Amino acid sequence: MNPVVKILNTIGDVYTQGAKEILEEVGDVDYKILTQDNLLESIGEYEIAVIGLGLSFMKDVLEKAEKLKIIATATTGLDHIDVKFAKLKGITVLSLRGENDFLDTITGTAELAWGLLIDVVRLTPWAFDNVKEYKWEREKFRGHNLYGKTLGIVGMGRLGKWMARYGKAFGMNVLYCDPNINLSTSDVDRLWKRVEFGELLENSDVVSVHVHLTSETENMFSPKTISQMKKGAYLINTSRGKIVDEGALLGLLKNGHLGGYGTDVLADELYFEKGFKDHPLVEYAKGHKNVVIVPHIGGMTIESRERTDIFIAEKIKRFVQK
Repeated sequence: MNPVVKILNTIGDVYTQGAKEILEEVGDVDYKILTQDNLLESIGEYEIAVIGLGLSFMKDVLEKAEKLKIIATATTGLDHIDVKFAKLKGITVLSLRGENDFLDTITGTAELAWGLLIDVVRLTPWAFDNVKEYKWEREKFRGHNLYGKTLGIVGMGRLGKWMARYGKAFGMNVLYCDPNINLSTSDVDRLWKRVEFGELLENSDVVSVHVHLTSETENMFSPKTISQMKKGAYLINTSRGKIVDEGALLGLLKNGHLGGYGTDVLADELYFEKGFKDHPLVEYAKGHKNVVIVPHIGGMTIESRERTDIFIAEKIKRFVQK
């Protein structure tokens, strides 16, 4: 008789029921909400770990993961896992990266990005706060139209393409930059205009970021590149916080060069599990009507979570049984 496979599921009891049933066919599953310290203490007893974005599986954790064979994450970004060290240890990382047919049906992050854009351009969060105080001060909340404006998309993958479609539906001109698209095999240039990064920054009224965090994209939006953006332009980031230099961003918000920022990611969010305070961007947002921040909820829709949980559970099952 084969020994029972022990599986750690760090999503906890909120994990989708259908996905639970699949995982429990593979092995004995513990559903636990852990701190990073708890993870270090317990990871050594598991062969499989199913994780989200709240915990990091870096070298310190992987060194203690003596039995671990699989890390499974329902994400495309892998900056919460030391993938190279995992490979050295013979640990397979299963994710959503490269699962393009499936991912084309998961639209939650793009929809949130568009919602953040509407919020920061039309001042809806602050207008709602005004109504909650039983005020009706319409003149305080004059925003901007999107029709006729230019939307610049950095990264024309699946989410970038969804944003481009939304932009067209709103009557916007759509520019994009993406060095990974082969023009000879792509049809996107019949729909949207490809430009260099600098030209996109200089001509876009809204810039939306849809790239993975890598050594090349970290601080892609630096003091220099943010300064290149059109005066009064808006920046939307639903990728990773470290793609934007938050200090430079804050300075250019304060001096009026940028019109606003909408994001569901912050640079140090992997370390927020014990709470965070006095964050410069959050403090600025408390007193200004041009920054919207939400807690990395792009993929946190009921439909997206159910489908991705089940997809990853099935991927684990296939990998174990092959």
